[in-house]
Order: sequence, then structure tokens, then C-alpha cells
Amino acid sequence: MKIITVLLSAAFLLCNCGGSNYTVSGHYGLAPGDSVFLFASNKSIISSGVMTADTTFRLKGKVAGTDIATLSDRDRLLTPTLIFLEAGDIRLEPREEGVYEATGTPLNDSLLLLNRKLEALRNEYIKMTPATPHEEVEAIFARFEEIPRAMMNANLDNIFGLWLFSAYEFPNMLQDDTRRAQIRPCMTAFSPGMQAHTIMQELQKELAGFENAQIGHRFTNLTLTDTQGEPISLSSLVEPGRWVLLDFWATWCAPCCHEIPHLREAYAAYKAKGFEIYAVSLDNDEAKWRSFTSANDMPWINVLGIDADKRSTAAAAYGITSIPANFLISPDGIIIAKNLRGGELSKKLAEMLE
Repeated sequence: MKIITVLLSAAFLLCNCGGSNYTVSGHYGLAPGDSVFLFASNKSIISSGVMTADTTFRLKGKVAGTDIATLSDRDRLLTPTLIFLEAGDIRLEPREEGVYEATGTPLNDSLLLLNRKLEALRNEYIKMTPATPHEEVEAIFARFEEIPRAMMNANLDNIFGLWLFSAYEFPNMLQDDTRRAQIRPCMTAFSPGMQAHTIMQELQKELAGFENAQIGHRFTNLTLTDTQGEPISLSSLVEPGRWVLLDFWATWCAPCCHEIPHLREAYAAYKAKGFEIYAVSLDNDEAKWRSFTSANDMPWINVLGIDADKRSTAAAAYGITSIPANFLISPDGIIIAKNLRGGELSKKLAEMLE
């Protein structure tokens, strides 16, 4: 969606140069003869194999300790299956069409338990009606946070706990004004090995980006490639007389697409008065992004914010955990507003430019 006393990459930890034996096997949604790949958390390939005639596969290798991996096809067109790579025989079992679960080793079984608990909660929630007491609804929402948190606190010395922190606790705390100050103490509660892990390092960068991207702070420069393949720096747009909206979005994000007419309206009304949009797409599919911007009348500056490893340094620089997200930057480079939705953008620009 990041061990020991010297920082080592996940790729090194997962190489076949010592450690304990693991196997990953089972059925998977590929045709006989297709290749299946096990990817490290840094997207490098750990292992690969070929699907047999009965659509099963078997991968094996050695792992030093434990780490996160995902199973998919080469281009990751299939939904990647999360696997905690650890010593033992890891089995992949179909959960529903296109969805698989890993089982057979302690951390993978813990993930399975988490999924079952959350699934039970979802089923409870689905049965609720408008007549359900508010207290019962709130209790369900609280349990959605409490269950991952409790499992995280029981696994502060391993990658499962760190994954829970990155996937559940960290984003929730980051968006909660009352809990944000607890993030760093929570980070230091993890074992030294987990604190040194690349996942934790990425979260620390994201936290720093979020803190720096608050109203009243100076913008952080980005240099990204536009639809013509030309690099454009955000700093080149910030100048006297110009107001810039830094907008993070993606073609697959429905709420983002719903904002486009509002952006178009504001751009038409205020471009001549010094307004510009620097729209950062978080699409993995570059061709789809180019086609979408061309077909949907988006005449402002469109740049791609996904790195070669499918991460986004740009999003991390601004602490982005969800989209749409935007920042209005003044001519002197100060963030003066965030997350302007619908008509809020035009209203704010009217205050500044009329």
C-alpha cells in the first residue's frame, strides 16, 4: 500500500543465502503454464514458478526471520495476496472468487484470525437498520479499531504487528486530532528490529510529510512528469500573483472524479486571475491516466506521482493516506487551505482573488 542494528533491505533478508526454509503452495487463479511470482515489500522478485496442469504451484526458498511478501502474476494484474513469509509450509487457499488467503504458519494464521473477526463484525453491521440504537452502531465502529489494535499490541516484536500498525492504527491516528500525538510513542513501543524496518521508516517519512503539510507551513517542492513526458516542478508555479492548488487524485477514485467538474469550474473562472492546478495522479496505469485526462477536459497541469517501484514519494512528502486531497498554496508559498471540496474551492478563490 517499509533488521537488526544495521538497516538491510527486504530483498537482502529474503534472499536464498541462509535462514530457514519456507514453501508457498496451493491453487491460484492463473492458467497452466502461467508464471506466479512472490514479491518482497520493496517489489523485488523473491521467487517464481509455473502453474501446473491442475492450476497449483509450489515455491520454496529461505527466509531470515520474517517479512511481508505478496503473491501475484508478473504485472500484478491479479489482486496480490498478502503473505507473511516465515519458516514453514504456507498454503494458499481460495476465499472467494479472485481472493486467496495464506495459512499454515503462525503469522499467516494470525492474519486469518483477524480477517474472520472483522468479517463477523461486518456481518453484524450489515444486519443493522435505521432503528438500531446509535450506541450499538458506535460500539461496532469501536470494535473495528479495537480488534486490530489489540492484535498489534500482542505482536510488537514481529512483522505482523508492524503491518497492523501501518494498515490500521497509523492511518487512523494520523487523521484523528486527539490521537495524532500518540503516533511516535506507539512507534517506539515496537522492538528495535521493527523500528529499523523499512516499513517503519516509510511511516516516519509520511508522518513528517503530514506535519509539514499543515496550514501555515511552506509547501514542499515536487518535480514530476506531465502527460507529454516533461518534468514540471511545483516550485516553478509558485510566484507572485499566482495561487496554486496541489491536488492528489486517481482515475480509479470515484470521489476524486466527482471533484473534476468543480475543479473545471474554478479553473475557468480564475485561471486568468492567477490560479493554477498541479494535479498529481496516483495511478499505476500511466496509459489509462493519459487517456483519462485527455478525454475529460482537464486543461490544467497533470503529472504522474507514482515512482518506478509503484510507491509515491510525492504522496509521502505530503502525508497523504487517502484521496482526494488538496492544498491551496499562496503566492508566497504558504499552504493556506486544505481539502477544499465541491464549491469550497471557488468560494475560497473568490475571497483571495476578487
